[in-house]
Amino acid sequence: MVNSSKSLDLSLVLLAVCLFGLHGKAMAAVHTSTYVFVAEQSKVVRTGGIASAPLTYTIKGEFQLAVDPNLGTASFAHVDANATDDSPFKHTLDLNHVFNMTSLVGTIVDDATLKFTGKAPDDSDVGITVILQNGLAHLIGQTTPPPQSADFFIFSLDAVAQRKYGGGSGTAEDPYQIATAADLIALGGTPGDYGKHFILTNDIDLDPNLLGGKVFDKAVIAPDTDPTDPRGEFQGPLFTGVFDGNGHTISHLTIKGGAYLGLFGRLHSVAEVRDLGVADVNIIGSGGYVGGLVGYKYGAVTRCYSTGTIGGGAIVGGLVGENLGSVGNCYSTAAVSGGWRVGGLVGENWGTVSGCYSTGAVSGIGSDVGGLVGCNWYGAVSQCYSIGAVSGTERVGGLVGENAGPLAHCYSTGTVSGTNYGVGGLVGCNDAGANIWYCYSTSAVSGARECVGGLVGSNGLGTICHCYSTGAVKGVEKVGGLVGSGDGNDVVASFWDTQSSGQDASAGGTGKTTAEMQTPGTFLDVGWDFVNIWGIGENQTYPYLRKYSAADINQDASVNFLDLAALAENWLEGLD
Repeated sequence: MVNSSKSLDLSLVLLAVCLFGLHGKAMAAVHTSTYVFVAEQSKVVRTGGIASAPLTYTIKGEFQLAVDPNLGTASFAHVDANATDDSPFKHTLDLNHVFNMTSLVGTIVDDATLKFTGKAPDDSDVGITVILQNGLAHLIGQTTPPPQSADFFIFSLDAVAQRKYGGGSGTAEDPYQIATAADLIALGGTPGDYGKHFILTNDIDLDPNLLGGKVFDKAVIAPDTDPTDPRGEFQGPLFTGVFDGNGHTISHLTIKGGAYLGLFGRLHSVAEVRDLGVADVNIIGSGGYVGGLVGYKYGAVTRCYSTGTIGGGAIVGGLVGENLGSVGNCYSTAAVSGGWRVGGLVGENWGTVSGCYSTGAVSGIGSDVGGLVGCNWYGAVSQCYSIGAVSGTERVGGLVGENAGPLAHCYSTGTVSGTNYGVGGLVGCNDAGANIWYCYSTSAVSGARECVGGLVGSNGLGTICHCYSTGAVKGVEKVGGLVGSGDGNDVVASFWDTQSSGQDASAGGTGKTTAEMQTPGTFLDVGWDFVNIWGIGENQTYPYLRKYSAADINQDASVNFLDLAALAENWLEGLD
């Protein structure tokens, strides 16, 4: 064994192999890490040759080291490094060619030492020793000319390389491992890796009060590199890779900056972020495109969440500022504030938002403010809900401020208030051609001016079908229990509670008493589906949205013979 000052880089891998073996499970796989040469500490010295003076070369580049603890072998999986001398001619050597590194045979000597042997292209013998310690690799090597050879150069290697991130090679099969705050910050400062695959292997705390912590002025990854651009356009490379949070959290991210703020500044359409929580963030931007996770995105965000406080100018969301891709099975409990197009989860949506929810309070000093989405521009929102309080000026909704796309299987329960027109329990303003299906709101709604409704404040030739509202509604002009203003012909098979809302009129829909709203027949008479879409507790509850069809007995999101088997097994269960 080596002394205690040496790294556990290899010993941990070897220990894992032993443990796997003791438990009779599969042995550990090949462990690959990428290392970057530290130029100030990495040299090649060339000697020999007839009348040739020694030359010293500085190494720059990286290599991948693969270790197979099962076989006790190692290899240089990939080498991309050059060495340049300090002469006026700047001679350059290909490090892999000189030492033939990727063809060498490597063996594990002990917990921290690897030895490589082989032949160089000129038939010289090559020997390289690699000592791993505290995330560093120290390489010592030399070429030895064939016996009785003449006019041969001899190359000596003495180099130090820093392991890149926490390990891995950046591929889908072997993603770079992000284990520490330093790894995360290093990723942000390495745009050349933005197209790689990453996996978070630990929870990371970015608290600026911790040793080495900081308050960021830009996004950590893929930031806007020129916030002073007069056009306000994003400058800099986009993140195009895959970031797998692996169920971990990045907490206490603190940013005080301009625009395009979040853990990620901007995602490309091919990018993916999944299974990641950004907890207790404190992000305040003076500009637009601000989110707890990402400021501006195409691509996919799946199974992610945010908590904390987020504020900005325009297009601000608890998780995403602007979405042009997909947001699925995500949530935010963050308190969100901003100017206009402010949402509890997404500020502005042009893509899809599904299976999501938000619970934090949302406020905007301008228009298009929603509990889940500030403005839904021809995007699709489905199977979502919001329960936070929402306040703004105009086009303010418990779920969506302004809606111009399909909205289905959603609900809202938080209080909603606005100082101008278009204030609704679910949607502030529903634009022409926008469809709202199978939705409801129990939100209490108050508007200081006109177009105030329990479900929709202003319905501008959009369709509302199989929906209802029950919340108290107060306003000045064009106030409705279900819809504040619009053409009643655009509202189909929809209802509001005249007693709980305090409103006898609506620009569309049918008013019913509380008792009638808790009677299945009220809705069955106009074709409501109480098998696949809705459920109701007769004389006890209003209709509620089913997560699963009533025929989906085992609740696996599929109706098949397994459900029939479950029904048969439990037939008459509970009866005397």
